Amino acid sequence: MTWWCSATGEPWTWAWKAYPGVWLFLAVLALAYWRGVLRGPEAPARPAASIAWFTAGLLAIWLALDWPIGALGAYYLASFHTISYLLLAMVAPPCLILAIPVAQQRRLATTGRWARLLQAFGRPWAGFALYAVILTLTHFPVIVDGAMATQLGAFAIDLAWILSGFGLWWPVMGPSPEVVRIRRPLKMAYLFLATLPTIGPSAFLTFAEYPLYATYELAPRIFRIMTALEDQKVSGLVMKIIGDLPLWFGFGVIFFRWAREETTTPPPVHPGAGRVAVS
Repeated sequence: MTWWCSATGEPWTWAWKAYPGVWLFLAVLALAYWRGVLRGPEAPARPAASIAWFTAGLLAIWLALDWPIGALGAYYLASFHTISYLLLAMVAPPCLILAIPVAQQRRLATTGRWARLLQAFGRPWAGFALYAVILTLTHFPVIVDGAMATQLGAFAIDLAWILSGFGLWWPVMGPSPEVVRIRRPLKMAYLFLATLPTIGPSAFLTFAEYPLYATYELAPRIFRIMTALEDQKVSGLVMKIIGDLPLWFGFGVIFFRWAREETTTPPPVHPGAGRVAVS
């Protein structure tokens, strides 16, 4: 039985295919959220909002891993491989972080078993480095071709992408000041810098003169109007153009919240203001 989406060497068919390993992974995440967050000592004050964010994150993971996107990206099309990456690294992690109440985030980051790790990756350079290294390594042809040939290797890449997304977003969205110690202008600078690591892999894919991945070059063509090289170029463009949108969206949210607070905060009262001069 095929538990995880990986290269099978079989011709593509639009007939639905089951991947029980993906469902089990999603069930484990849902159970951990129910026990650790919804029934934890600091349950959400607004459980509906938290559940909505968790559902959005779980949906992004499910779309990325299950049929058809996961299967197409595992063996047939490099462009769908990139779509899976964006869902796992850029969409799911911020949704899952928002699904955890700030009180629980503070407890995990200060007293939980993951406290040291969460505080370490709350530093911008550490989270950025984790994201950039995983992004770069998991797009090397030798790693992609080697890993996607087995279910375990494909699972390792998918899990690495999820972890890289948490590394990217945690320094911006983690609790302050327990984890995040940078102010909003530096958060915006951090998100701007986070758009840079994709330049290398994106250019690598877009401007290559021949297919780089044997996995996708030798795969049966699904859309006959698009060659393996054209599919690879689409992959590079999607990575840069679509992949940067969540970062710019986060940049905009921080900026407009900062501007709104600046306009609504009353100016400080100086000593002596309002006194009536007595002659």
